[in-house]
This record gives sequence, structure tokens and C-alpha cells, in this order.
Amino acid sequence: MPYKGDALSVEWVTSSASLSRVIDGWDARVGIDTEFQRTNTFYPIPGLYQVISGDRVFLIDPLNISEWQPLVELLEDPAVVKIMHACSEDLELISHHLGAVPTSVFDTQLANAFQSQDFSTSYANLVSQQLDVVLGKHETRSNWLQRPLSEDQIRYASEDVYYLPALFESLSDKLHDLGRTEWFQDLMVDKGRFVPGDPDTYYRSVKKAWKLDVQQLNVLQHLCAWRERKAMSEDVPRNRVVWDEHLYQFAKMQALGSEDIHGALPRIVARKYTDELLEHHQNGCNNEQTLTLPASPLTQGQGAIVKALREVARDMADQMQFAHELLARKRDVEACVRHYFATGELSPAYQGWREPLLADEFNKLLQRFK
Repeated sequence: MPYKGDALSVEWVTSSASLSRVIDGWDARVGIDTEFQRTNTFYPIPGLYQVISGDRVFLIDPLNISEWQPLVELLEDPAVVKIMHACSEDLELISHHLGAVPTSVFDTQLANAFQSQDFSTSYANLVSQQLDVVLGKHETRSNWLQRPLSEDQIRYASEDVYYLPALFESLSDKLHDLGRTEWFQDLMVDKGRFVPGDPDTYYRSVKKAWKLDVQQLNVLQHLCAWRERKAMSEDVPRNRVVWDEHLYQFAKMQALGSEDIHGALPRIVARKYTDELLEHHQNGCNNEQTLTLPASPLTQGQGAIVKALREVARDMADQMQFAHELLARKRDVEACVRHYFATGELSPAYQGWREPLLADEFNKLLQRFK
């Protein structure tokens, strides 16, 4: 299915009326990709939506469209399969820009991981492997907010969806033949949705937060929640407000003063945020809520268990001839060890489709170390 620029039917969609019109003619299976900018903002800025339905590519211009409800309805229609490649960033953009939660998502990268040992193969490599088509090199940096787009940008954008239906056919057939369709669909329930971060729980991700006492942790929680909401409201990267490390250091202080802030932060940042930092530090000091403690590093013994479990998981993945990451990601195994020692059961990640593959060996190892 080679790409033929002259033969490919590409339609620009530049108005709300034309968007509604073209969606009415789309199939129950569409390929979707997005282009966006995210250099100096908290949220991605949409530059282009690409959709293929049948043999036609639609380039949807978000800079000129105001009414998105028809597209939202299609994205949320479970009867319509949405084919994407490495969909996480696309889903984040769709969530923020359209407020949509797509259903029936088929991620070609993840589908390939169930039949190949390459977990994160690129779209170009997958097209080459599955369809024997070599794509031209894509620009690593491109301004998708400029107008008009260049001919190269249009070609690249079109190629990025043009092969998705063919990949869907090929990968779906192989999943079926291997008896792994349900496994893939089970994992897509999690991978096929974007969950926005909660400002109130961001503190758990701060390095060394586990070292803090109860009051310090409350302060850190307040400071992080403030910083996250500030970055969102100003639409700037969180480090443009205050870095995690600075918030951590402020949280350790029983009393925070203006001189501490001005001594730690760049002058323009300190001048802008000192009053708010002082307020939220004090609020945290006055708060006595019991917070969920961040996970502390595993002990040396627990680390040995993780290593042994990952070896079991990698061996199983090799037997199944699929990507190790589906079974043996370090953070998943570490979470399983923590969960087991807290509850006596395997973590939810190792229930479901993974359970018959690993549960017996995992339980044997964990019981030995308990």
C-alpha cells in the first residue's frame, strides 16, 4: 500500500460547517493523528488533526474551527474504532482541547508489542515491517501553528494517518491468530484513556518526599497543589513557576520567610510569587490532615525480589515472543512487591490477562521472601 502523493485524496477542513459535513460521511473505522506545539506551555496547543476514512485523508485546521461537537461525538462513540499510533499524547491533546474521552481506541504500537519484542516501535518502522513501505524522513522540529503549512508538512501529516487502516487490518489479524485479542483489549482499557494529573496528589511524585515528617508533608502538598494550579492557570511549564526541589526545601522549613524565597529563587520569580508561597506554606503548617505517604525506596531485600520477579516475567515474555515491557516493567513489579507485602495479594496489574501467565511463579517467589 505505497504512498502516492498525487493519487492521495486530501481534503482540508477549515470551518465548523465543513467539519460537520465531512464527519457525516466517515466510516465506522477511522485513523487519527494530531500535531501540536508544547514548548513554553503547560498544555499542548493543537496545530492539526489528521483523520483517514476510507481512502481519503482529512486535515482539520483547529486554528479556524470553533464548533467541535460533531468530532467529540464521533470520538466518544464506542461503535467507531479510532486507530492511533502511540496514542498517549494525542489523547492528552484531545482531552484538553476538546474535552473528549475517546472510546474504542486501537493503538497500533501497543498491538505490535503483543506480537513483537519491540515495545515502542516508531510508526515509520511499523509501516516498513508490516506493509513493506519505506516512509521519508520526518522533520524533527516543525512549526505546526504556522500557516500556510509547507508541502513537506502536508505530506508528512497525511502519511501519518494514511497507513493506519492497513496497520489495523494486519495487526488485528495477527492478534486474532495468536489468541491475544482479549489481552490487548484488556490493556487498552488503561492505555486508551488519558487521566489528567490531580494537583492535590502531585506531592507524591516529588523526589525525597518520603523523607518528610507529617507536618512537612502537609506543607509540601499545599505548595505543590498551588504550583500545579498556578502553572495550569497561566499555561506555563511547572518549572516556570517553581521547581520541585525548591518546594521540597521550603517544605522542610518550619518557618518560611521572604528572605528564604528571594535567596532561593530567581529575582523575577520571587517577586511574583513570594506572597502566595508564604500563604500556602502557612496553610500547610496549620493543616493536620493525614496524607497518603509517598512510597519509600525498596529495601535491598525487596530489590532482590523485584529482580527475581522481573527475570521470571522476562522469561515468560520471551516464551510468548512479545515485548518484555508488557510483563516486566520495573515500576509495575515494584508496585506489585509493595502491594503484596501490604495485602498478601498480587497487585491489580498482575491480575486480569497477566494472571495465568505469572501468578503461580510470582506467588511462589513472594511467599519465599515473606
